[in-house]
Amino acid sequence: MKVIVNRKQYDNVINESRGYSKNVEKWADYVTDELLPKIIKQDVKEDVYLLTKLSLKLKGKDFYEDLPIDSIIIHVIIVESEDDDASIDMNYAPFYTQIVENDDGSYNILDAEIEVVMTIPKNREDINIPTLHYYFSSHLSHEFMHLNEWVNRGLENPKELKGCENIYTEGSIYGDAVDRIGYMLYVALSFENNAFIQQAATMISKRKPQNKTEFMSYLKENPIYTFVETMLSYKPNIYLEEINNLDKDRINQLYKIMMCYYSKDGIPKVKSMDKFLGDIDKKLKMSGGYLKRKLLRLITVV
Repeated sequence: MKVIVNRKQYDNVINESRGYSKNVEKWADYVTDELLPKIIKQDVKEDVYLLTKLSLKLKGKDFYEDLPIDSIIIHVIIVESEDDDASIDMNYAPFYTQIVENDDGSYNILDAEIEVVMTIPKNREDINIPTLHYYFSSHLSHEFMHLNEWVNRGLENPKELKGCENIYTEGSIYGDAVDRIGYMLYVALSFENNAFIQQAATMISKRKPQNKTEFMSYLKENPIYTFVETMLSYKPNIYLEEINNLDKDRINQLYKIMMCYYSKDGIPKVKSMDKFLGDIDKKLKMSGGYLKRKLLRLITVV
């Protein structure tokens, strides 16, 4: 049970229950404003960007006081596209990240780390900067929510993937049945729930809905809402039919996902395909329902 002693704590608990933090969104906006103009000019495939001494630069800012990050490391890989293709992939990767306690009892987060792979047009003049800012900041908001949860939940280690679950991240909601199953299981991981809610909330918040009708319109256009609906519409028999038409390599990938799903104490297990597809049905429906309820509740905070 949480004991709430003041209005600020009450607001934090309410927002936490919805999976959204305005201060996390502000952190994402600040970092995007500081670094995106430099990243756009990046003329090598890989580069590293640093923000340091933030405790001095941001002291007094509400988002810093709520989540006191003193330094940030962002590793960026640029993939140039010959046409107008563009995409952003980010990953919370806390290899060096740590919390240090100050003499006055306060603390700072050092070296918050994020990896970015960004596909952009080779002709940088073709880039729509406001649109890129919107998506870059929204993705960053997702990753900063991981950091926020590590601190606010008092977890011992900032790293979240401790087992075989990395295999889930190889999937895509827009891929074949194996990709979709992997990605849906990834989204269903407990530490991803609020990060996806945070990302969706940031995307909707930036569009500034004026009423319930606009909110619902923006929500249903959101890709996160789309894959939540994909989770809820999952049917084992339909997926089995699609899987039966896939090649051997894709079936082997699904068995790797299955072994991870059933693994216990690091020991992988394999069960029948029918059993696996049936077992994940309940998990996906429960997680999808939970996420959809949280998405609908965002109307009270964005």
